[in-house]
Amino acid sequence: MGVLEVKNLSIGYRNKDQVKVIQHDINVSLEKGQIISLMGQNGVGKTTFIKTISGLLDQLGGEILYGGKSIAKLSKLELAQQLSVVLTEKPYSQNLSVLELIAIGRHPYSGWLGTLSSHDKEIIDWAISETHINYLANRKIYELSDGQLQKVMIARALAQETDIILLDEPAAHLDLYNKIEVMVLLREIARKGKAILISTHDMQVSTQLSDKLWLFNFNKPVVQGSPEDLILDGTLEQTLYLQDYGYDMIHGTVDLDQNGRSIHVTGDEKVVYWTQQALKRNGYRLEENAEVTVLANPNSWKLNVAQQTFELNTITELVSKLNDL
Repeated sequence: MGVLEVKNLSIGYRNKDQVKVIQHDINVSLEKGQIISLMGQNGVGKTTFIKTISGLLDQLGGEILYGGKSIAKLSKLELAQQLSVVLTEKPYSQNLSVLELIAIGRHPYSGWLGTLSSHDKEIIDWAISETHINYLANRKIYELSDGQLQKVMIARALAQETDIILLDEPAAHLDLYNKIEVMVLLREIARKGKAILISTHDMQVSTQLSDKLWLFNFNKPVVQGSPEDLILDGTLEQTLYLQDYGYDMIHGTVDLDQNGRSIHVTGDEKVVYWTQQALKRNGYRLEENAEVTVLANPNSWKLNVAQQTFELNTITELVSKLNDL
């Protein structure tokens, strides 16, 4: 039995007398130690699902079980001790210090007065240490970058001391460095016994770090499986409609129209890869038996064409020379 079980769940919105169902018959289970990425196109119900299983939206049908107990039978306090949620909205008060914001995570245990015990303080210190944000503890929220704030919000979720952490687009608006750092951090947290569910659009990072994907699509059942299986059988590509743009699932590149001259590139593996990317972007075709060849090595490109050899210092110079020829 998973720490979270969803059975025949329908999600959507009630507006006066109208009900709009976005997804139905959802059957999934989340285990401790897992990091799962929930993926799908915009509008398919990812955020609605996160908010529904966290009790922020009413379910339209089916069951949500935490430790075998229906969410409908849990008080808000009991639910807050089962799961913590990190949404995309920034904290209401930007004048809180990092320490004060993380301390809010202890409210399910500190009573209505909010007095922190020595144990509460130990947990807060642990959450700060786990997320490597000791240097931020006394800063105000408005002083933080997006990446720093995201780690602080994760620390608050850790301080809540729940088995389950739900995150809606945790890497949104982050640069690549912070995106990778946050995702690696979440994986480390999962490996220490937490169950983590992430709603995300970030395919490249999520497919590498997630144990399983849950794929939402329009008017189709939810599909789940390992990233590798869902990539190889074409399910992920179809779910995200990537086939419409010639997306290469192996290399994470887009196939562009290539109607130009045929070129064969050899040399240093890393330099060859980026040289090929530049040539494809400029319309050249890559073929083994091409008469035009390029020997690509760090800081050196040797172009052979029509019995002429040209020594070039950058990819930009190489493309420019090919265009001139």
